[in-house]
Amino acid sequence: MKPTDTLQNTYMDRSIVLFFIITFFVTATVFAYRYINYIPCEIIEFDINAKNYRAGEIIRFKDNTKGATKREWNFGDSSKTQTGAAPFHTFEKAGQYAIELRVNGKCEGVQTIVIKEKAFILDSTKLANFTIPASIKVGQVLRIKDKTKDARKWEWRFGETAKVNSTKKNPQYIYESPGLKTITLVVNNDPRYATRKKIKVLPAKKKSGAPKRRIRKPKESLSTIKYAPKDVIKDAPETEFRAPDIKDSQFAAKIMAVSNKKASAKDFSKYLCNNLQLPMTAKGKRTTFIEFCEKIKGKSIKIKELEIFRNKKNNCIEYITIKYSKTGIF
Repeated sequence: MKPTDTLQNTYMDRSIVLFFIITFFVTATVFAYRYINYIPCEIIEFDINAKNYRAGEIIRFKDNTKGATKREWNFGDSSKTQTGAAPFHTFEKAGQYAIELRVNGKCEGVQTIVIKEKAFILDSTKLANFTIPASIKVGQVLRIKDKTKDARKWEWRFGETAKVNSTKKNPQYIYESPGLKTITLVVNNDPRYATRKKIKVLPAKKKSGAPKRRIRKPKESLSTIKYAPKDVIKDAPETEFRAPDIKDSQFAAKIMAVSNKKASAKDFSKYLCNNLQLPMTAKGKRTTFIEFCEKIKGKSIKIKELEIFRNKKNNCIEYITIKYSKTGIF
């Protein structure tokens, strides 16, 4: 072996050793730095406070994490990240949101909240406004004037049928039967602002006249036929169709059966007189009965209010108003 080869090998061995020594010191330095500056993640704790947890409501968040110096809030609704120990936030839409809190740039905590639909606030200035007398007699003309501000469309129901009786601003109506009636006015196609008032309809005054004179009938002669021949059969009087009776509670139970897939819209045909396209109002929105049944089929609901309008002559259901709420996530 040449002396030059020995020198080269010795030089290479020293370089390798030096490389490992430098690498060791660098790694040790980084490890020591991280060890010295290491702060363990505490349990992330934060509170969420709101009155109703609805869209449009201001919700307060508060971080309770010990040792937190830096905070980043992500509210899960594509809004900008917020900082601070107790920020406020408003969700624009109903839904489920995952709230993420990042503390000191590395520790994270998550809580899920459910935001409900925005609460409906009744504007009293939009309520239908009209006045009626305390009572009226059958056959008299009832004249009403609407005083609703900014009203453009009108739907008047005078309590004798479920149908809309007039779409005029100042309608006239004549009652055909006595009793306590409910007059309903819906303006601008918004039933949420409908107004209902009671009116007592009194029987018509009987006409007084001269007593009728009795006219004596001449005695029947022996040739007069007192009885019709036996072979003469009178036609039986035609019976008018009448839908079967059903209580509101029983009707509501059948609707619940539809929501549980134990019944269908066809099961109501005899009560609706085969009119499954019956107009109705569900949760303030206009629809038809068959569309309503399809919407709630297989979904869990709770009926809050049910109003059924029937035709007095044939007992057919002609209009339905229903308010309900969801009892499950679907």
